[in-house]
Amino acid sequence: MSPTPPPDTLPLTPPIPVVPLTSLPDSCTAGPGVRIHARRLTVGEGVSIGAGATIVGDDVVLGDRTTIGDGADLRAAALHVGAGSEVGPRVRVLVAERFVLGAAARIGPDAQVLCRDFVAGRLFYFGDGARVGYGGTTTSTARVEIGNRVTIGQHTILNANHEITVGDGVGTGSYLAVWTHGYHFGHGPLNGTQPAYAPVRIGRDVWLGYHVTLLPGAHIGDGTVVAAGSVVTAPIPAGVLAGGVPARVKRQLDLSPVADRQAHDAVLEVLRAWRTELDWKGCRVQWQECPDALAGLTVSLPDGSHRTRVLLLAPGADGPAAPPAAPPEGEALAIITLTDSGATVRPDGPVALFELRTGQLSGHTSPVIEDLRDQLRRHAMPCGDDRGFSSIEPGAFARLRGAAA
Repeated sequence: MSPTPPPDTLPLTPPIPVVPLTSLPDSCTAGPGVRIHARRLTVGEGVSIGAGATIVGDDVVLGDRTTIGDGADLRAAALHVGAGSEVGPRVRVLVAERFVLGAAARIGPDAQVLCRDFVAGRLFYFGDGARVGYGGTTTSTARVEIGNRVTIGQHTILNANHEITVGDGVGTGSYLAVWTHGYHFGHGPLNGTQPAYAPVRIGRDVWLGYHVTLLPGAHIGDGTVVAAGSVVTAPIPAGVLAGGVPARVKRQLDLSPVADRQAHDAVLEVLRAWRTELDWKGCRVQWQECPDALAGLTVSLPDGSHRTRVLLLAPGADGPAAPPAAPPEGEALAIITLTDSGATVRPDGPVALFELRTGQLSGHTSPVIEDLRDQLRRHAMPCGDDRGFSSIEPGAFARLRGAAA
């Protein structure tokens, strides 16, 4: 039998081939210094790859309108980035198996992901400087699974030495820390102490406040809120407010949907706040409010373009029998409804339909409609998950930004 060769001469798998940039679709752009190595490459329309970016994988898929920032370095056996997603500048990804982002995901600048397997759903946000790593995340158990519509704040640590599972609709403040392992040399088995190794599970619709810490074995039940600064050392049940060091249940939460009239009044307050922001942005706004019928406003950009009528349908006013009239020539219409999905008929023409109970969004888009969508997101009523969020920049900032561009 032949002796085993020394490590530096062990046979390697065939290298992943270089892909010439000339093979990208004509609608795609790639900055100087871009490198792509892939055995199979699928690139959608309108993809943008920033200067100095590196993409490596056996199977690489970049969906339509994907943006990869300058200096990003993405490496995974299966590297799939969903349509409309944005990977920020200087992001580092090294994933042994799958790195998958659903549609309209956003990975903030300087984020890092190092683990065996990472899968996130639609409308995922991973904040600036957030990291999957901090020791032991190249193990066989280093897996991260994240649901749809999840927001993870800036400078978060996901220490995925063991599996981390995050349900749909989860949100966190900045500086979250999730630990799946912990030990030090002074306390070990020979001293009667066992190192801590255990997965962490976070249920659906959970909120974790600023600087929350989850220790190995933590399990947060669906719909629970954990107060800022808390340290979770044991399972927390569903539907409660918990806080403290260590975290303890403070009270039960009532998570049942409110009645249509109360919901209508809450959305009306959000629209009033939006009007204030539109004024600050220099937009032209006309307000109309009828307590027992329709409430709405007409908005256009500072130059008068993209004129849009926004209608919040009052309780009992919406339904397929009497849909709002189609908008006149040169005007768009945005309808906000609290009824079940499909109960409101969307008129013909440039019309957007926001269905707040289900988070559905269909129809027309424009800068005004996207600004409304962002306002609803900021008040925990996100609609649509096929694209990221954007807003109208106030003129005071735009003037300064453009002065030395």
